[in-house]
This record gives sequence, structure tokens and C-alpha cells, in this order.
Amino acid sequence: MTDHLHHVVMRSHSAASFIAFLTDVVGMSIQHEMRVPGPVLEATLGWPPSDGADVTILGTGEAGLIEVLDVPEHLRGIAPEGLAALSFLTDDFAGSQEAAKSHANDVTVFDAGVPGVDLFFCTMGGVPIEFMGAYGVGSDSAV
Repeated sequence: MTDHLHHVVMRSHSAASFIAFLTDVVGMSIQHEMRVPGPVLEATLGWPPSDGADVTILGTGEAGLIEVLDVPEHLRGIAPEGLAALSFLTDDFAGSQEAAKSHANDVTVFDAGVPGVDLFFCTMGGVPIEFMGAYGVGSDSAV
């Protein structure tokens, strides 16, 4: 069952400044940095083809994290700053997927390319929603 928000994905046109605010003012720490390939952004956020974007995940623990997506300059006209997606961790992946199908018509399972990580996406209220059925924090994991 899903009972809490895992992380929020925020698009930023000034990621370094946003990250500095979250570390210096809010007191969050950087947990992970990675490059998200263009095809992943196309499939999950509806972006046009690109060479991807840098992501920084801040916070601690297994919930309440913020994922800052550094929008490449050439995509800023179509990817405004602000909320990009909400992500929930579920211990009943199949049940959550079936329940989502009764509310959203675009439930799509997505291969993240990370062994052991199950993902599906849907859109609700114009916001992409991600459900993760498995998640492992590590140097080779992706969120």
C-alpha cells in the first residue's frame, strides 16, 4: 500500500541556485547526483528528444526527498520551472497499478533500466505521478 510521498521532482532553470537554497537555508544534504538520459525524460515527462538532464536528489531517509531536475537551456521554453512529478513508494505494485487504472487512463509501466526497480506512471490533475514498487539506495541506483 502507498501511504506517503517518496519524493517531489522539481524542474529548475537555475538548479545550482535552487540546490544552494535547499542546502544552505533548508539544511538538506545532497544524497545523489546523476544524469537522466533523454529517452527517460521523453517517456516520463513528455519532453522532446534531447541528450538528457542532470538530477540532484536532496534529503535524507526514505521519504520527503526533493529531486531537482536541471532543465537544459534549449528546453526551458517547453519545460517551465516548478513541479514536474510526484513519486510514491508502494509495497503493492500490482495493486497500486490496478487501482490507478480506475482513475487514470494513461497508466504505463516503465523500464528504468535498473534491476529490481519497478515503476509505473500515470497523470492525475495534469501532474505526472510515479509509483515505485522497489527501491534501493546505492551508487548504482536511480530514482
